[in-house]
Amino acid sequence: MRFADPFSAPGQWYRGNLHTHTTRSDGALEPEEVVRRYRQAGYDFLALTDHNVVTELEVAPADDFLVLLGAELDGGRSEIGGDYHVVAFGLATAAAAPKKPDVPEAVAWTQTHGGETILAHPYWSGLVLSDLLYGAACLGVEVFNTGCHLDIAKGCSAVHWDDLLNRGRWLWGFAVDDSHHGQSDRHPTDTAQAWVSVKAPALSRQAIMHALRAGLFYSSWGPSINRIAVAEGAIAVETSPVKEINFVSQRWAGASFHAPRGRSITRATFRLRGDEEYVRVECRDAEGRWAWAQPVVCVG
Repeated sequence: MRFADPFSAPGQWYRGNLHTHTTRSDGALEPEEVVRRYRQAGYDFLALTDHNVVTELEVAPADDFLVLLGAELDGGRSEIGGDYHVVAFGLATAAAAPKKPDVPEAVAWTQTHGGETILAHPYWSGLVLSDLLYGAACLGVEVFNTGCHLDIAKGCSAVHWDDLLNRGRWLWGFAVDDSHHGQSDRHPTDTAQAWVSVKAPALSRQAIMHALRAGLFYSSWGPSINRIAVAEGAIAVETSPVKEINFVSQRWAGASFHAPRGRSITRATFRLRGDEEYVRVECRDAEGRWAWAQPVVCVG
């Protein structure tokens, strides 16, 4: 079995958001104000990912906060005729973003400039299986997108992630805000809601990018995952208080553990039966918010 285990890795936890917009594209706030709000909310790092442009700060952030260069690259045509959106983050230097790249072009441009890519909001984009396989060259997929969830209830793409995992495409799952910083009378702000919790030895671009590439993180919209131990044919999980802990695997495999009515649980153990191809852990709290760990690969 293979598991990228951040819980026993050296370093400390850093909270970040990797999909953020500013007034340089369709966001409502200036870049410096976006950084200020995320830092005030307890985040440690942030990727600025405006549409088709790499946004640089005019004023450097505080020493205890990391800003990653990035862009959301829109281009190509999906099976139903929409654009793919690919989030590029962690660029080594600012560069002119390519115009309307397809997914391989977006990935190649990003890697040439030292960054990585995430396939953005597959549910919101209407991506089907052939589209997902086409986008499997990315480092990961957005398992949750706050803005898409709050706006039209299409923010959770866990099924799309499973479609990839079921076919042996071991992409990481990312929770992001896709924040545009607007509010309305029907939903709260999309700023500082979801995050990736990354285990790294330092708050630097090099350390955070290495940890993200290695899968040393979990994703959340609310709960904390405190420990996952894989040993002796079992996967043991400890979390903040939640209503359910799920061990998701291929087809009919896996198991769910639910708290009694009016109570919560903080741990569960799943004993492997031996035919699992992968198992990923997710949990849901009393407010209906989720957290997702990276998959345990049981084959190959």
